[in-house]
Amino acid sequence: LLGPNGAGKSTTLKILCGLIRPSSGAAYIDGIDIVEKPEKALSRIGAIIETPEFYSYLTPEDTLSYFGRLRGMKENGLKKRIKEVIELVKMEKWSKVKIEKFSRGMKQRLGLAQTLLQDPPVLILDEPSLGLDPRGVVEFREIIKGVGKEKTVFFASHQLVEVSQICSRVAIINNGQLLAYDSVAELEKKYQTLEQAYLKLTGGSIE
Repeated sequence: LLGPNGAGKSTTLKILCGLIRPSSGAAYIDGIDIVEKPEKALSRIGAIIETPEFYSYLTPEDTLSYFGRLRGMKENGLKKRIKEVIELVKMEKWSKVKIEKFSRGMKQRLGLAQTLLQDPPVLILDEPSLGLDPRGVVEFREIIKGVGKEKTVFFASHQLVEVSQICSRVAIINNGQLLAYDSVAELEKKYQTLEQAYLKLTGGSIE
């Protein structure tokens, strides 16, 4: 999901996550109406909205255990899954370190681990590579490519290079209006590059 600041990206994601109610229209997660059946719809997603924050006195293992129990995961399966997602986001060395020592990028990694914990079919991510160093961005790209083979990953971003390398389809919005929804290949065919598609459709510079 691409668009300038204020275009409505975060608002769209918040509606899909049940954090705010739409003033009109309808929103569905995996065919389930988010307004009429929020609990059922939300059980199908893992999400990062804006910058993730956690209890600073806990470790990643403590945090993921807490979230897993909130989700009703059983203790034995939960321990195994925590180990898997920590390895997936490459935080093995930090799994027992208090979060108060974490950088913003480390919190982003932990946030991604939390979204994957219950193995949901849909991930909704709001600028998930924000705060990551270049190596972290590359690792994030590979993680999303991997999980995207089995899940729907829907994320908002300003990083057009990342989007062109990760995504199969792109929606471009501005002022709350959908300007384009197509495959990356088709947008590049029509506008030469994804960057040119963005510039011509939004009528402005890249944020």
